[in-house]
Amino acid sequence: MNSLIPQEIADFIRSNHVVSFATHTQDDFWAANCFYAFDEENARLIILTAKKTRHAQIMLENPYIVGTICGQTEKIKDIEGVQFSATAKCLEDKASEKNALQIYYEKHPLARFKPSDVWEIGFSTIKHTDNKVIFAKKTIWEKE
Repeated sequence: MNSLIPQEIADFIRSNHVVSFATHTQDDFWAANCFYAFDEENARLIILTAKKTRHAQIMLENPYIVGTICGQTEKIKDIEGVQFSATAKCLEDKASEKNALQIYYEKHPLARFKPSDVWEIGFSTIKHTDNKVIFAKKTIWEKE
């Protein structure tokens, strides 16, 4: 296992901006899409979502999520995307929140005008599929 996300995965995550993920508890489940900013150094995504949303309420109860980031191509040879498992955490500490917002606002400056709760999605495992290089080429990264 390597702590650094491989460059081809990092480049793909950096070049996109919407993450889809699923949350669950024993009694409920829900999916969501959010804009994100990628914090490569800490192997995480930063998202803004209110604690009162259904997906946030579930993540507060069970932080383990799975998700995807993908493009919207029509050609099989151009398919590229990631599937991941992660841990979601609402950032309560002001210093952590400020650091994460700095990363987020750099990618999405208009977000400054709509305050929200700040979350990190810390990657545990990422599977990257890229048909552009070799059909169904897979690269897997796991957090140490």
